[in-house]
Amino acid sequence: MNSNCIGGVLHLRLLLFSTSHRILAAHPKISASRRLSTATMGSRSQPPSPPLAEKVKHEMELFGDVRVDNYYWLRDDSRKNPKVISYLQQENAYTEAMMSGTKKFEDEIYAEIRGRIKEDDISAPLRKGPYYYYSRTLEGKEYVQYCRRPIPNRDAPSSVHDTMPTGPDAPPEHVILDENVKAQEHGFYRIGAFKVSPNHKMVAYAEDTKGDEIYTVY
Repeated sequence: MNSNCIGGVLHLRLLLFSTSHRILAAHPKISASRRLSTATMGSRSQPPSPPLAEKVKHEMELFGDVRVDNYYWLRDDSRKNPKVISYLQQENAYTEAMMSGTKKFEDEIYAEIRGRIKEDDISAPLRKGPYYYYSRTLEGKEYVQYCRRPIPNRDAPSSVHDTMPTGPDAPPEHVILDENVKAQEHGFYRIGAFKVSPNHKMVAYAEDTKGDEIYTVY
């Protein structure tokens, strides 16, 4: 399993949440329950009205072309604008209210999808110099390990039939970087790039610890 697969596991709940209308329509059991839940909700109270974002005219000019973005004010790189935060909280509250009847099924679908993923897995090894480089995922862990293993016969030419040994007699595995350990220090963690130096003595990697896609390189 590579980092993309892990990313998919980490975002399953978000994907289920954002595409729920398609999932509900395709799943008879959930669809029937949703209709019952909606009917029950309708008999007790009216569903909440969706929040409406204020329109604030903002003009942007580039190469003589003037564009108007009425929702430019929602961009908040500081993540501290109280007006933006308040609107997002209203959006979240509305979503929670509308999806309140599907929580059980969201958990069931999430568990089913995750149950079909082989969590204890490794990526295809990359032969580079005297080592095989690869990433590993462990069952029950949310992040990957970046590893390498010495090539037993370094003088042998590379081949499409080359296979990295993994048995008890194989050269020892070396964990270069463990995202699971790094992630313990942060509420969000993602590695965007991981490169090994030509002499195999150093690595460079870029990490995002806030979820803003602004990476720090080490």
